[in-house]
Amino acid sequence: MPAADPLPDVVRADAGLVVISPLYVGGARQQKEVADEVLARWTRTPIPQGLLSMSVFTSLDGEALLAYAQWTDDDQYATHLRTAERGPLDLVDAVRYRLYRSMNDTTGEPSCVITATFDVDGPERQRHIVDALAEAASRVEPFTGALSAHFHLSVDGTRVLNYAEWTSLQAHDQAVENAELDEIYRISLETPGVRATRGRAYHLHGALHAN
Repeated sequence: MPAADPLPDVVRADAGLVVISPLYVGGARQQKEVADEVLARWTRTPIPQGLLSMSVFTSLDGEALLAYAQWTDDDQYATHLRTAERGPLDLVDAVRYRLYRSMNDTTGEPSCVITATFDVDGPERQRHIVDALAEAASRVEPFTGALSAHFHLSVDGTRVLNYAEWTSLQAHDQAVENAELDEIYRISLETPGVRATRGRAYHLHGALHAN
């Protein structure tokens, strides 16, 4: 896959389901090998009915992969699971999500994606934490390099994932040091029924787009 593959259009209207699969690989060599294997398997066969895009990301620490797949709906994805060849990212903690809320801070060219994830106690807590974080973020000036934040809610009501696009990892790291983020951190760490888990920084390794 060419390095110039575009990031997924997270807000595309026809994507009714997002399936996100993380995989720990433990080293940069294994990371590239598995990422190449995943993309090669998806390009060897016709694109499944209902799959809109499949993007494979490599974490900047060399330890993990993330597959971000957009599907038209649950039924098409369920059909794929019943009939398809299994691959390394199909059955490793694959979680079904729906996009809940997006924030676009500014325009620019993204070069990395930062994920933040939460385990939560049910659908009400999913919506509560996202709305609280979005409200807190709206009270501070946009940070240089922050392009967008897309909050996804798992279909089973147990998780939240923020997929954020940045111009660079350096821009993100500089923003982390800003005291204006203290309220956002407090909400992330102290909201009852919400537990922050590890996020990562990723680069796009390659992608498959149906159209």
